[in-house]
Amino acid sequence: MSYCVNCGVELEKSEKKCPLCGVDVINPAQPFDEKAPRPYPRRLDPITERINRRFVGAMITIALVFPALLCATINYSLDNRLTWSLYVMGALFTVWVITVPYYWLRKRTLNRLFIPDVLALLLFLFLIAALQQDRSWYWPVAVPLILIPSALVYLNIYLTIHRVIRGFVIPASVLISAGILVTAIELILKAHGGNMRLDWSLYALIPCLAIAMVLLVIARKQSIHDEIKRRLHL
Repeated sequence: MSYCVNCGVELEKSEKKCPLCGVDVINPAQPFDEKAPRPYPRRLDPITERINRRFVGAMITIALVFPALLCATINYSLDNRLTWSLYVMGALFTVWVITVPYYWLRKRTLNRLFIPDVLALLLFLFLIAALQQDRSWYWPVAVPLILIPSALVYLNIYLTIHRVIRGFVIPASVLISAGILVTAIELILKAHGGNMRLDWSLYALIPCLAIAMVLLVIARKQSIHDEIKRRLHL
């Protein structure tokens, strides 16, 4: 039987490091045996972890449903119909879609988490337009202002998760996306007013592209990349 030289914990043959303090186990008389039975599981019970996640999702749901029902009750008791409470319920529903599925979904993928969030935002803005009885701004302004940044964020997350981009290419991609987003916002807003000329967005687009180009050059120079990482202790 081995004992940790640092904290004295009794160690099994299946232990390569002390489970308490993390010190390496060195005992020539009892070498590490990966096939030996472990005194505790390698990871948490997935059933218990899933129950805990569902509990958190349920608590968030209750915390969001209660104020929604309260506002609806007050609104209906005062006006005999739902008016301003629909804004509150729509906002709380959007928050629910953004937060709770992360805890309730067994298999969490980018598509399952991200796409419903975008649809919930579009639905909430459509509700606002419908309640105001003015949809002139919804399709030409609201929809593009939601879809374009969502597409850029999705693209950057997807490329990073699948390691298509890495290192200095990641901030370069974010800066390029930010420049495109600012330009798109100005074009959308000016198109709604009948003017398609770029103005203030150029002050953000040009620096973003310039810094992104520098980062891309650094990423291509492996020696510079390694030197910077060594000096910054990354």
